Amino acid sequence: MVIFPASGTGAWEAALVNTLSPGDRVLMFETGHFATLWRDVAARLGLEVDFVPGDWRHGVDPALVEQKLTDDERRDIRAVAVVHNETSTGVTSRVTEVRKAIDRARHPALLLVDTISSLASMDYRHDQWGVDVTVAGSSGAWTSPWPARRRA
Repeated sequence: MVIFPASGTGAWEAALVNTLSPGDRVLMFETGHFATLWRDVAARLGLEVDFVPGDWRHGVDPALVEQKLTDDERRDIRAVAVVHNETSTGVTSRVTEVRKAIDRARHPALLLVDTISSLASMDYRHDQWGVDVTVAGSSGAWTSPWPARRRA
């Protein structure tokens, strides 16, 4: 576990730069505004983003994850990035089913999960669900304010 002072955007960046390199492919899914913002961060970091469009009313489709990874015969996709609970829409993705889809495809891609609006407010099990990187932030579901600075 790593704790550092940053917004959720900073946590996204940290997760991406510490697991991937510029030019790596990452599979991401449009489930709402924050999933789109995470995609933008990935693209700015030089990652090749395979962004699957969505309707903002449904979470990530595990069957589509499996299909995309099965089709990736050269194993170029290095990670699958999923927003567990999309703040802007309330849509929740079934992380356990996404992990099973990755496993069924026998693909080595890492599973990165944004839990900024779900950790501590919804059931989430990093180890049990086979997640490689969990992204969280105190200003999300924890609703903890940033500490005030003391002035001398």
